[in-house]
Amino acid sequence: MDAAELPPATLTPAGSRWVLTFAVDLPVSRWDAWIAVTTRDGLGAWFPARIQGEWRQDSGLMFTFDEEDEVSYGRVVDAEIGFSLAFTWEEDSVRLKLEEYDAGTRLTFAASIDAPGRAARDAAGWHASLAALRESVGGYVEETDQDVRHLFAMYEGLFGQAAATDKPPSYDEGPLDPSGEDGPKGPGGGAITP
Repeated sequence: MDAAELPPATLTPAGSRWVLTFAVDLPVSRWDAWIAVTTRDGLGAWFPARIQGEWRQDSGLMFTFDEEDEVSYGRVVDAEIGFSLAFTWEEDSVRLKLEEYDAGTRLTFAASIDAPGRAARDAAGWHASLAALRESVGGYVEETDQDVRHLFAMYEGLFGQAAATDKPPSYDEGPLDPSGEDGPKGPGGGAITP
């Protein structure tokens, strides 16, 4: 695999849920990576929704999308400044862990989902989002790492057809935009408000 490509996610059963896990190397310090994954400006470069709330344990979170009236909610499960963050987003949960690695930081990103048929769609979305994160901190990514259509097909091949029953929005209507504007909710832009 080319050093610039993001490695694909793994899919692991966890009780009645499924966990998508990504390992992404970021060419910045752990603290700079923390800023990129938790601040308004940092999240705006890669996270699919705006988040209102505080990164404190048990704090409520509100997720909104620019072009939709849809609002969803979550809660901070755990927050260790500079190291890890875990929160719920409706029925899903997201966990981020930062570790110093070589000349930068390794982000381990895990998303727990409730239905295996969403796995390829959600993996494609998060993969494109994490590529946008890597690019936002000065890392190079391949175009295919941000092409949701290509990524969905790749994950369908990796995980099987049963993991690809939920298609990304607009899947049959042409190319998907990894910004999330016509792609799946998962990759795109977003911000957090203090």
